[in-house]
Order: sequence, then structure tokens, then C-alpha cells
Amino acid sequence: MRPVHTELLDAVERGRRERYLRDADRNRFTLGVAITRIAVGRARDLAPEHVLIDRACDDCGKPHGRPVIEGGPHVSVSHSGDRVAVAISPYGPLGVDVEEAGRPTESIAGHLLAPAEKADAAAAGMSPGTLVAYWTRKEAALKATGDGLRVALTHLHMSPPAEPPRLVAWEGKPDLPGRMAMHTLDPGPGYAACLALIDHPADVPLVERPAADMLA
Repeated sequence: MRPVHTELLDAVERGRRERYLRDADRNRFTLGVAITRIAVGRARDLAPEHVLIDRACDDCGKPHGRPVIEGGPHVSVSHSGDRVAVAISPYGPLGVDVEEAGRPTESIAGHLLAPAEKADAAAAGMSPGTLVAYWTRKEAALKATGDGLRVALTHLHMSPPAEPPRLVAWEGKPDLPGRMAMHTLDPGPGYAACLALIDHPADVPLVERPAADMLA
């Protein structure tokens, strides 16, 4: 990360950055903002500093909600360890999640797995890899809908980790499985990531790019 990336933060974002206690957290937040502004700027032919990001929370109005770009594209950001993932789409809502592999432990299974998923997880060995697959799939889906922490992870039923990611059911939202497409991403060794798309064309292209060239 370079000073020019910090310069892309607005006053509110700089205040939020300074409230992080650890340099690693400050750097992840800064890179997420910088990559978002650069990627959206390229998509809309705007200078990055002219890209306005609204993070007003739907519940309290404070600037800690999901990023919204007036006029599009749709945006989602996630970070874990030394990975920062930014997803953008002109077609509809989307959510991305990246996690360090092995981070979840069996102790979180009761808060993570729907009843129908527990047997599949047990058959797969209830390993950290199994749990992180469910974790990234569910977090991506919750970001795509904008529900976030307001919906329990156990309300979502995902396909088993050995299968391609798919939303099988969502408690109280029977229409969502038919509207949501999911894709496993490749964030590199030691990490897992997933992308969820709502109401996108079936043949929408999916392109993964490293951010290093963008940030140079």
C-alpha cells in the first residue's frame, strides 16, 4: 500500500480508518476503498477521487453499511488476512466474501449450519475447510441481499461443500434460490472465497483479476 491509496479516502473514511487499532485493519480498509474507487472509476470513465461511495446503514444511517454507488455499478467488498476482494457488476446486486482457510472451528457450527446442513458437514468430517466453505457461501449471499447480520446464518441452506455453491433454501424467502447464482472464487492458497449474484443474466461473464496492476 502507498500514500496515494490513503489519499483516495474521503474525510469520513479517514476517520473510520483511524479508529482501527491495528495497522493491518487500517491497511485492509484503505485498500478496499482504493480498489473500489479505481475499479468503479474505470467502469464509469471517472477519476477515482470523483467516485462517491455511500455507506449509510439502513438501520441507523451511520456510515458503516454496505457500499452503494449512485447510478451503479453494484459493489461488494470483503477482506481477511492479507486478502481484499472487491466485486462490481452493472447487472444487479452481488456479494463477495473471502476468508482465511481453517479459521472457523467446530465450535461455531451451531451458529453456522442449518439443520439440513449438519448431516452433510458431519459426513464431510466437520473440518475447517468444510466450515469455511459454508461460511463464505452464506456471507456472500447475505451481502448480496443486504441483510448482513440481521439474518441468522442458520436461516440459509447451502449445497454441500463438495458440490458447486448453490442456495438451496432461505427461510422466509422462497423465491431467492431461483434468483441467486453463486460461484467459487480463487483467492490463492490459504484462502476461500465465494461470489453471490442476484437477478443476473444466466450468461453473465465472470472475470477475476488481481488488484496489483490496478494499484500500481
